[in-house]
Amino acid sequence: MDEDILRTVEKISGKLSRDCYYDLCCLVKAAIPRMPGTFSMETLYPEAQRYSEKEKDTLAKALSRAAEDIWDCGDRAELQKLFQRVLWEKPTPKDLVRVLALSVWRRRKAVRPQVRYQVLETRHPRRFGFSGESWEPERHLVVLLPGREQAEVEQLVRRLNQRQIPIQEAEEEPPVGGSSSALRRVCYRNCFIWAALASSVCSSRSARFRISRFPPA
Repeated sequence: MDEDILRTVEKISGKLSRDCYYDLCCLVKAAIPRMPGTFSMETLYPEAQRYSEKEKDTLAKALSRAAEDIWDCGDRAELQKLFQRVLWEKPTPKDLVRVLALSVWRRRKAVRPQVRYQVLETRHPRRFGFSGESWEPERHLVVLLPGREQAEVEQLVRRLNQRQIPIQEAEEEPPVGGSSSALRRVCYRNCFIWAALASSVCSSRSARFRISRFPPA
């Protein structure tokens, strides 16, 4: 999970060790690309499932538990600072997600680089790749690299972040070294995905992967 999201939630949290807080972070992560606008929870849950891998009803219950715990046991002063007003009653779960997402979005907008690359790790089988995202214009890229070692991919991600290679360039040909003829380019949910043609990791658009870490530049 993104460190800035965790820090933002931690400031207002009650018992942070509870699983419901991770699910709250997943929902906040899914809401950030929609900022500074609004959203419906019905459209947000499917996006959050990409990070938590839990069912919609489970996420909804976890969000309610987190909102309850924050109100009963959390830092009320930090919560009111986040909402920028005095709170006389418990915020709705949706309002809580939005204000957390908006807070993270504003900080990222103020300090973020134009492009950010992160290491990806598939679970079954365990393989590595990287993702890239830019905000203006908004673009996303995923490259899966079967056969590459973790340290090698982390070094590549550091280099990409240092050089700030535009996503537009990486979309046309991923900067992975060697020949790209063994890679296939598909577009899924507005995200450009490169994957090995012979790899079972991305044999279809249902491939599952997660961001494992964000190496420092």
